[in-house]
Amino acid sequence: METIVIDHQFQEVLSFSDAGFPIQYYVDNLNQWAEYQVPLHWHCGYEIFTALHQDIEVQAGQEHLILQKGESIFIRGGQLHSYRMTEPGRICLCPNIVFTEEVLAPAAGTVFKKYFSPVLNNPALPYIILRGNKLWQTTLTEHLFKIYALLAANVPENHSDCGAIKPLQSDCPEIEVHQNLVSIFKILYSHQQELPHTQPGRPDQHSQIRLQKMLRYIQAHFPEEISLDRLAASAGIGRSEAGRCFKKYYARSPMSYVTLYRIKYAQELLVKTSLSVSEIAVRCGFKDSSYFIKVFRKYLSRTPSEYRNEYFKPQDYR
Repeated sequence: METIVIDHQFQEVLSFSDAGFPIQYYVDNLNQWAEYQVPLHWHCGYEIFTALHQDIEVQAGQEHLILQKGESIFIRGGQLHSYRMTEPGRICLCPNIVFTEEVLAPAAGTVFKKYFSPVLNNPALPYIILRGNKLWQTTLTEHLFKIYALLAANVPENHSDCGAIKPLQSDCPEIEVHQNLVSIFKILYSHQQELPHTQPGRPDQHSQIRLQKMLRYIQAHFPEEISLDRLAASAGIGRSEAGRCFKKYYARSPMSYVTLYRIKYAQELLVKTSLSVSEIAVRCGFKDSSYFIKVFRKYLSRTPSEYRNEYFKPQDYR
């Protein structure tokens, strides 16, 4: 199971297997997530995500859209985003890559500033949907899947999701990944006038800062009892404003998010440790193991023990 490590500002803490070649391949299995959704997060790196097996609901900032089966989406760095499967119970492996500008070209150099930055850092392009209904988009998708296949060759064979993309061996994989990634953004640069630009909205900095303060409080105190009053006080606001901040970006109540955060942390403990269900319940802030099992089943349609039996693979975490 791939887990997302998120800091107090909803920012995913990126970890590249090769710091000198900062691009990472993931396969998100949305069946494993509470409510079948990768939680709302952001990172400084850029992301390309593919709906391989079914339509996917995507949240990009405050906008909600449907990524149809076979389509991919480019998410600009710093953009809040999340993914939710539309057909629970069906296979839902979603390959994606996260990378920084250094894998393309030096950010201070002419090539990056002239050709890559107008696409990567354009505030009017917070995301780009790649549909494949035009020849240039089909060619772009071929480059993307070549990257997936090259990077998949480094995924351990015993990884539960390694079968999403057939690995492609290469004598010089970094060169080929670089070539294909450059080709993708060369195509986007050449067709940027065809891309659906949006009017950059004025970010609600006050709401984001308040949300970040409450998230920091939840991460620090989730094993304890958390009340809405205390949560709102951590951001210096009232209960109603706390609710507005969460619903604006997360479409749920603050306390509902607290529960989901606890469930997410419990998932990680179930697949990465041998702690008992009772011990995990305490560590995650549930009042007793019976209540923990009830809530866990509600969000993941299985008990904690069933979840552990399904996803716990010790060899993946040595």
